[in-house]
Amino acid sequence: MDLMVKDKVALITGGGEGVGRLVALMLAEEGSDVALGDVDLSKAESVAAEVSALGREALAFKVDVTKWEEVNEMVRKTIDEFKRVDMLVHVPGRGERKSFISSEKADWDFSVNLNLYGVLNTVKAVVGQMVEQRSGSMAFVVSDAGRVGETNNIVYSAAKGGVIAFSKALAKELGRHNIRVNCVALSAMNTPAGLQFREGLAAMMGKETPEELNKKILSNYVIRRFGEPEDAANALCFLVSDRAAWITGQTLSVNGGYCMV
Repeated sequence: MDLMVKDKVALITGGGEGVGRLVALMLAEEGSDVALGDVDLSKAESVAAEVSALGREALAFKVDVTKWEEVNEMVRKTIDEFKRVDMLVHVPGRGERKSFISSEKADWDFSVNLNLYGVLNTVKAVVGQMVEQRSGSMAFVVSDAGRVGETNNIVYSAAKGGVIAFSKALAKELGRHNIRVNCVALSAMNTPAGLQFREGLAAMMGKETPEELNKKILSNYVIRRFGEPEDAANALCFLVSDRAAWITGQTLSVNGGYCMV
């Protein structure tokens, strides 16, 4: 399917691996130029090289989305080079992975800064350009933890729930400017972070092999497999494309049936 994004510009945070990388490559294959931000510059540069090999322009930035100055500089340089930003896909996120009782304020600050302020910083940096050009689309990666709550991810659940509420309110504010805002809610994935987490959890618990733990986790999923990066990237690319031109303020769960809200 033609996503109708030819010659548009996509800005992808967390674009150096996993879901972000696939979004970049899918949009490039559809004819978009891409700017990639990641905390690991070498990874962003590697993906940028893949985009260039597909015949599209690419920029790579080292950026920590919790730092306003870095985010603002990335967006400024992207607009200087490409003159516009048509699509924003925001991927970064991570939970605290501990009970609230055992957590400390530093854990709360980490989760809120990354999962909520990361979105606020990125949107604030790019929204003025989208309003000026009177068009744009945004898609944020969230989690079903933000919809149903999740043990050992209490503040993460609150932060992701905050992003979902923010996206709805923002969609109402920006609709008059022809700017759409949506979320994709993920659950257990075979992303680099997801694989690392499950391996660490199995090692911490010690009573189960990784295979036994995976089987137990998958018992909560109607479709008995973990999500693949492609599952998430397909949904994100659709939502920021013109194929989704009348979809805004929505949260699409891509989760194998784990949560049906």
